[in-house]
Amino acid sequence: MMGVESSDCTVAIGRPLGEEIIVSVLESSLNCSAGEVMLFSGRMMWRTGCRKLPLSLINSRTNTLIVKQRVLLPGNGVILQYNSRTATKKYYQDCDKQLFGPQGEIVNPVQLADQRQEVVCRTFINVAPRHRIAIRALYIDLGNESNQTHFNYILVRDVSTMKTMVFHGKQQFFWQSTGSQAEIEFHENIKDHRASFWAEYRAIGPK
Repeated sequence: MMGVESSDCTVAIGRPLGEEIIVSVLESSLNCSAGEVMLFSGRMMWRTGCRKLPLSLINSRTNTLIVKQRVLLPGNGVILQYNSRTATKKYYQDCDKQLFGPQGEIVNPVQLADQRQEVVCRTFINVAPRHRIAIRALYIDLGNESNQTHFNYILVRDVSTMKTMVFHGKQQFFWQSTGSQAEIEFHENIKDHRASFWAEYRAIGPK
């Protein structure tokens, strides 16, 4: 990330669920006094730094990591090296899914017979930095809404703002994120065979 023309540079790293990412800073020419800085962020961590960066070892704790660099002087920057390994602690459910790439399909998860009914299954979506995510629900049938004890609903979270929207019943929707990451939670009996959800997502440019 040295010699980049833009003052703000972002790199997204993604690996399969079950892995975590380890980043080491091999070299840094950042001018800390001028306000140049690095930001490392993931679903379970957030860290900034400038001084002593070459001595740092950053653990994402999950399978994705966003690295942002802000420089003010031309030519300054860092050189990073990253590796992935099996996560030391399990941070996901077996029914969770991770989606990468500019477009794809989202379907309701199939829960294993021995899993607890109250488990919330999630789908994580990550697209390229500076892009947003558009989700269009093509078919949604979350079962009988009259049973309030086992109310079915889908929660869509915009990770950059942490704002959420809830959808239920047969309410088709079109949703857009403000950043490059989104999460979908499938709640309660949505794992039941009566519930069905099918949507498409695609990466779109910034506003």
